[in-house]
Parts: sequence; structure tokens; C-alpha cells
Amino acid sequence: MQENNNIQGTGVNKLLLALVIVEAVAIIALLVMMNNRQKESERLISQIEIGNMEKDSLSHEMSLMVDNYNQLKTTNDTINAQLEEQKAKVVELMENLRRTKASNRDSLKKYKAELETMRSIMRSFIVQIDSLNTKNIMLTEENTRLSGQLSSVKNENRKLTDVKDSLQGRVKEAEALKAVGMKLTALNNRDNETTRIIKTQKFKVAFTINENEMTKTGAKDVYVRIVKPDGKVLVNENTGYFKYQGNEIAYSGKKTINYDGSAQAVIIYAISREVLSGGEYQADIFCDGRKIGNVSVKMN
Repeated sequence: MQENNNIQGTGVNKLLLALVIVEAVAIIALLVMMNNRQKESERLISQIEIGNMEKDSLSHEMSLMVDNYNQLKTTNDTINAQLEEQKAKVVELMENLRRTKASNRDSLKKYKAELETMRSIMRSFIVQIDSLNTKNIMLTEENTRLSGQLSSVKNENRKLTDVKDSLQGRVKEAEALKAVGMKLTALNNRDNETTRIIKTQKFKVAFTINENEMTKTGAKDVYVRIVKPDGKVLVNENTGYFKYQGNEIAYSGKKTINYDGSAQAVIIYAISREVLSGGEYQADIFCDGRKIGNVSVKMN
């Protein structure tokens, strides 16, 4: 009878373990799906913002061109008719641009090329008007006005550059890896978990590096710094230093991984060669020159 009870208890334990594993897999799958959706949203937002800037810049340049055509007048009816025809084409192009989505990068490139052609045509009209020696005073005033407009455009370009730099910063942030599901545990001389600092021989830092299609793949060094309750870093004869924010800082453990863009589980050990005291121990995780996560544990 006792043997049957043991068998039944083992079966229940296996069933509970299977349920825990299924639940953990479901949670991890949900986290990965949420992370993918967030990255895709950030990528789309970045593309739309850049497209909106390009669209606004093109619209502004077309508007300036219409103003310029309004100023180009001669006593030559043929040239005046041609000027009106070209101005109508610019207005039509502006209307087409207005109906074009900012995400349609191919269309924006096409409008940019057409605008450059229209600039060449406008320059040819100015040469014709100048050769006829008409409206010299108007052209002088126009040049002055265009200089002011150029300054205004330069100011607008500087603003657009600032926005572009901000977007590039967001892109770099999107490229950064992150550590999730972090756990810091202490191990004794038999590699069993312990909460007693007097029996601690090393620390185990387990975590998962998130999926990120935007970051560079290949070999990556992942570092762990164990900060003791006194604020000092746990080191031994096999540890060293790495660069972080322009400084060389010590690490407690290191592992080189081959990252392919998908989520990857990582375990790093930090061996202790000293007598440790009770208190809070914190593990900071670094990769690609960035801090990607941290976790702590209280030891008695």
C-alpha cells in the first residue's frame, strides 16, 4: 500500500511539473509576442515620422516655387503663358503630394525628382527674362527675397536635422538588447541553491536576451557585475575589465554568445574567493556597451 501511495505521489508531482512548464512556455511566448509588436510599432512610427518630414519639406519647396512663378512676369505673352503652364504643373504636383501617404517612400522620391526638373525649367525662364532685359528691378528684388527664403529654408533644414538626430537616437535605442526573466541565486560547493551567505561559493545569473531583428548579430560578450552590500564589485583572479560609457569597469563574470536576433537564454556564473557578508547583492548585466538589465537578492 505504501508503495502505491509513493507511485501516485510521483505521478501528481510530474503532472504539476508539466503544468508549470506549460504555463512558463505560454508566458514566455506572450512576452515575445508583445515585444515583437512593440518593436514593429516603433519601426512604423519612425518610418512615418521620417516620411512626414520629407513630405513637409517637399510641400514647402513647391509652395516657394509657386510664389516665384507669381513674381516672374514679362511683356512677352508667349513666355507669360508658359510661366502659367509651369505654375499649374507645380500646383497639380502639390495636390498629388497632399493625397500621397507619407509612408509611400517611392512616390516621395518621384516627386523629389520631378521638383528638381521643375527647378531647371524655372531657371531657364529666368535666363530668358534676363536676356530680354525685362523686369531687371523685379529680379533684383526677387533675389533679395529668395535670399531671405533661403535663410528660412536653412533654418527649417536645421530643425529637420534636429528631428532626424532625435529619430536616429530612437533607432539606436530600438537596436539595444534587453535582458528579461532575470534571476540571481547563490550556490554552495555542491552547486545547490542557498540563501545563507556563509555557504555561498558562487552566484548564478540566469536571464533571457530578448529577440531583436534591428540589432547586429554575431558574437557578443555579455558581462555581469555582482555588487556586494558594501558597494564593491565581486571579482577573482580570472575576471577583468570592460568598457562602459568611456570607462574601464570590473566585471564578476563573462560569457560570449552567438546572437542571431532571436531570444536566447544565458547563464553566467560569478565565483567568490572571499568571505562574504549578509545583505543585498545586485547583478548588473551589460552587452554592446549598454546596461541591459539588473536583478538583486537578499542573503542572510
